[in-house]
Amino acid sequence: MKTTFNEDKLKLIKHVTKLQGQLDSVKRELEKDVPDCEKTSATLYAASRSFASVRTIFMKCFLTKEFLKESRDEKRLDQLLTLIKG
Repeated sequence: MKTTFNEDKLKLIKHVTKLQGQLDSVKRELEKDVPDCEKTSATLYAASRSFASVRTIFMKCFLTKEFLKESRDEKRLDQLLTLIKG
């Protein structure tokens, strides 16, 4: 199913909000005298997956907005390659 640029932006905002919550949870746990390392590790793993999802959705938005046009811009292509190389 094809999504619009605005729908993808809303997905990005949702994922970023989720990622912020996960990182806040890790921070709160680390601020404790005796942090729960197992819980924190699981949350960090989930956060890394969330970040990967954010990156994928962003790349899709970027490609849709910048490259699915009739003309190609070499500067934008270089920016894309930089993003892909991470």
